[in-house]
Amino acid sequence: MGGPMTLEKRAVAERAVDKQAVDEQAVDEQAVDKRAVAERAVAEQAVDKRAVAERAMDERAVEKRLDTGRAEDWLLDLAQRHRLSPTQRQIVQRMLGMFPDVAFLSTIEIAEQTGVSQPTVTRLATALGFAGYPEFRASMREVVLSRNTDIPDRHSAVDLEVANLGALKRVLDAERMTAAVQLLAATSPLGVIGLRASAALADYFGYFARRVLPAVHVETDASCVDDTLLELRHQGATAVLVFAMPRYPAATVDALRSARRLGLATVIVTDSALVPFAPDADVLLVAPVGTGLVFDSHAAVVVLAISLLDAIAGTDPVRTQERLEAHEALVDRWAF
Repeated sequence: MGGPMTLEKRAVAERAVDKQAVDEQAVDEQAVDKRAVAERAVAEQAVDKRAVAERAMDERAVEKRLDTGRAEDWLLDLAQRHRLSPTQRQIVQRMLGMFPDVAFLSTIEIAEQTGVSQPTVTRLATALGFAGYPEFRASMREVVLSRNTDIPDRHSAVDLEVANLGALKRVLDAERMTAAVQLLAATSPLGVIGLRASAALADYFGYFARRVLPAVHVETDASCVDDTLLELRHQGATAVLVFAMPRYPAATVDALRSARRLGLATVIVTDSALVPFAPDADVLLVAPVGTGLVFDSHAAVVVLAISLLDAIAGTDPVRTQERLEAHEALVDRWAF
């Protein structure tokens, strides 16, 4: 009888051990779950903190870009409102990519980074209307550090030329345009002078003028201007057309005064009514130039030139038609 009782006790003891093992395993699993929950919470907090930090960095980056953009717009607008040399415009273009740091650099540092001399940087500051570089730098710093958004929007070169063409309408409709047409239509031969930057404009006008006018002489060589003017006068010319775009060559001003001494009327196409040689013009036609790029752009000047020629051709429509037909007959010889 002792045998079965012993087996039963042993079974009870084994079940108790198994239950204890199950309980201990459950406790361990609960502990693991708690640790997992805690680790997930820590990980989520870390992710949240990183996200917050990244958002803050992004916001600071955006804010910096906005501040930089305002400063760039300020400098570009300033440059467009002043007459700068090609070298000075190149410095400005390089400085546009250096904000905000450029507002805290010395003339030496800017000179090194833009590849020019220190005096050139100083001259840029005065060309932009400041008493010197310290005043220019102080203004740049104020723009960079300011929250002020009252800064002009940046204009592209195309936008500026569109504005220039709009301003040209007043010139084309003005009495001085009519006076210029009368003077140039009445002269034969017609002399056209353009030196340096204006040479291409003179050649452009002369190329088409030869198709509608009987005698056109274009001069783009400064060393020959005096001889050309004298020859024009001897051949019966009464007026001369002069393109005078900045920078204005001294030889152009000399040519204007020589023409007047010879009794030739002068029609000048230039970029401003305030040019120093305005008193040497019988008629001054103004076509603003684009100054937003490294070199001037002459879209309005070209439109003025071809409009002037069109009006001159219109004074003798029969001759114009005959000459155009004669030139059209030659097209097959040179057109591809």
